[in-house]
Amino acid sequence: MTTRGGFGASVLDRRARITSASVRAAYAWSVRDRERRAFEEVARMAGVVMFELGPGRGPVTPLDLVRCLRRPLGELLPRLPDEDGGCYGAGADEVVLLGDGDVLAEAAYDVGSDYIREVVNGLDPSQDWLPSWSWMQANDVENELFAKLVAAGDEAAYRTARQFVVECPADAEQRLAEECNGRQAKRVARYVPITDGQAYRCGERRYWWPCRVCGWPMDVQGRIVRCRYRYHMASYQVTERTKGGGPTLIRVDQRLPAGVVRRLPERRDAEGAVQVEEPVWRFIVVPGATELRLARLLRDDGAGVKLYPGCDRYDLDVVVGDRRWDVDVKEHATVEGLLRHIRTNPPAARYVVLPDTHAGQAHAVRDALARYTVLTERQLLSQVKGTLRRRKGSAP
Repeated sequence: MTTRGGFGASVLDRRARITSASVRAAYAWSVRDRERRAFEEVARMAGVVMFELGPGRGPVTPLDLVRCLRRPLGELLPRLPDEDGGCYGAGADEVVLLGDGDVLAEAAYDVGSDYIREVVNGLDPSQDWLPSWSWMQANDVENELFAKLVAAGDEAAYRTARQFVVECPADAEQRLAEECNGRQAKRVARYVPITDGQAYRCGERRYWWPCRVCGWPMDVQGRIVRCRYRYHMASYQVTERTKGGGPTLIRVDQRLPAGVVRRLPERRDAEGAVQVEEPVWRFIVVPGATELRLARLLRDDGAGVKLYPGCDRYDLDVVVGDRRWDVDVKEHATVEGLLRHIRTNPPAARYVVLPDTHAGQAHAVRDALARYTVLTERQLLSQVKGTLRRRKGSAP
């Protein structure tokens, strides 16, 4: 078994592989009390980090790597070249993967979604026990789900299957089956039981609540309930004051993206409930929720919108008269992750659109992507509305 990379690799790729190895090592260390293979994984990932950094740099033993994981990753990662002009932002540099008591930090999920790369060639001996989000890449997830539909060239079937996954990421198995049959959708994603960390126990029963943005079961920490994806910002507190009615939620933080209905999430019974696997949620459902919300808002304004043209050649085809926007919606936790993804997967669309929750990335992304028109969600809506008003004003 050999590691990938080396001194000829680009700085961005080396940073991604070191971060991937660090995320895997941090998870392994956090479960070392119950997973006998954890120490082997930490040692293996220490080897990856040492190889990528080169002799005399970084940790020289597995325990050295663990100590590094308790500090900001920027102390471990190669520096970006000065000539980047700051366009990549901080990236993973400020992230600390192991918190107090060596508990895996929540930031590991965001880092994983943006940075995970293959770090071993051939058979990966840890994939049978590491969580799939710690090693599975976005392209792998999408290809696994939709490759057969793309190969068949059936655009309608592709769109129906993708929308089903995005709009129905969790529910009781029976309701999912009925919804899938009603849509005549091909079920391409695997569903697994909701975990204890996403359920609230009240007496003998367990309950879960869907995120108002993406519909996936929110995390439950004591009485605090919120989506694992930090950009779906609303959070809630469980209250059991309703007699005989079971637990309900009250708002703690009401922030939600524009266009999302702000009513409280409805309680669901966790018995028999299932959800798409975590990588499918993060790489398909999360960005898909933004894509579908944006499509709905544009249609409500009066624009013509086609989802996933050419079996997802890009995300949205928006038309107002003779004006057209071909749109790829990009939703990454960091600018560095977005730019690395675009470098390896250049968009076929002319417009790269960032969710309003990621508007802070827009300036840096524009500087780095001169070939594309980079807009925020709000800016695209404004352009479309302006075109619609001008057409209405010029109509006889």
